[in-house]
Amino acid sequence: MSKKSHIILGLLFAVAACGSKPESSDGAETTVAPAAAGTAASDGTPASFGQCATCHKVAKDGGNGLGPNLHGVVGRKAAVVAGFNYSTALKDWGQSWTESNLDKYIENPRSFIAGNRMSFAGIKDAAKRKEVIDWLKKNG
Repeated sequence: MSKKSHIILGLLFAVAACGSKPESSDGAETTVAPAAAGTAASDGTPASFGQCATCHKVAKDGGNGLGPNLHGVVGRKAAVVAGFNYSTALKDWGQSWTESNLDKYIENPRSFIAGNRMSFAGIKDAAKRKEVIDWLKKNG
């Protein structure tokens, strides 16, 4: 088996071991393990953000992960983070990330903006979504 085949096989095993598929900066779908239940981390990050943190960074100069950096996301126009390759659907959406839009998107990204590449299943619990949005307002 070639070195390239070994790499591809390893990536396939890593992908299979995870949960939902967010969009990546290169447009490929990648997978994410579900977040563990519990309370906020020692740094104050809510447990409900854990599944987001798998792909998204929040630090001001933290760059992008598999998903775009979420620093300043609340109130920001969608699909504008430099260096991230957004789906056409998200670019064409043309709206801003209001608290209401974030809430709907986090609940079910695929149905809120059809055609986007983030296949994360969403957070169904309204209180957990609010917790994430409130934390992003303060820390992002």
